[in-house]
Amino acid sequence: MRTTKVRTNLYLNSELKEAAQEKLERYGMNLSAFVNVMMAKFLQKDVEMLLPPETEAVLKDFEGRRESFEAPIDLERFEKELK
Repeated sequence: MRTTKVRTNLYLNSELKEAAQEKLERYGMNLSAFVNVMMAKFLQKDVEMLLPPETEAVLKDFEGRRESFEAPIDLERFEKELK
């Protein structure tokens, strides 16, 4: 079965995108492939199973304060929080 592809525009934090691309490259994957994999997993499972518990609070906050998520990200702090 042939999959039809569609071009989609996403607005991403440039620093976060670049860091993600560098890390994905180590796994032999590009950003488009990653997004497709994550969307497929999202459709297969409940959101709660896919995302950590604190993400629900972030999503609720995002709905109320979208502009706060457009601020630059401190990548060093972000990486420390992931560990």
